[in-house]
Amino acid sequence: MGIDGDKSVDFFLLLDNILAEQVHNLPSCPVLKNFQQTVERRSVDSLLFLLEDGSREVLQMSVGLLFYTLQKNITEAVDPSSPAEKARKLMLYASHDVTLIPVLVALGTFDHKWPPYAADVTLELYEHRQSKEWFVRMSYHGEEQVVKGCRAGLCPLKEFLEVLSQYSVSPEEYNNLCSQMEGNQQTAS
Repeated sequence: MGIDGDKSVDFFLLLDNILAEQVHNLPSCPVLKNFQQTVERRSVDSLLFLLEDGSREVLQMSVGLLFYTLQKNITEAVDPSSPAEKARKLMLYASHDVTLIPVLVALGTFDHKWPPYAADVTLELYEHRQSKEWFVRMSYHGEEQVVKGCRAGLCPLKEFLEVLSQYSVSPEEYNNLCSQMEGNQQTAS
């Protein structure tokens, strides 16, 4: 790539630049274009190294508050005592590509490819007409996914909530975990 061996390379910044140029049809550096797959692979490897290094706690810090909110909102939506007229039909959360990866890792659906521009995760909640049992379907970038711990794309709600609970943290738990992580970093240095 023409970079001296003693220079550090920010693969995230390079990949972001390459992808932004492509999406907006901007002229791109031909050398970077030739190394796009390498830059993407290094970006994915770097992020996975960070996420898997501390395992559960790092994922909890990345997605714990989101999963807590999802659990809360889904549980409220299926609660028969909740007034139907107050039930929201759609909840929308926005994030960046680098934020989607920890979500996909935690749900066991990450394909080791950087999320394409405007990729999305869709969670749909279904109630069986006869049995009244609830299910969740997850799609990533328009394709149905099988969440880890689930037997099929249409996952029983109880199983899906169990997956979320592995990484879900309340705001109080998040603050405690954050303090612990900071303490660990200070003692390590």
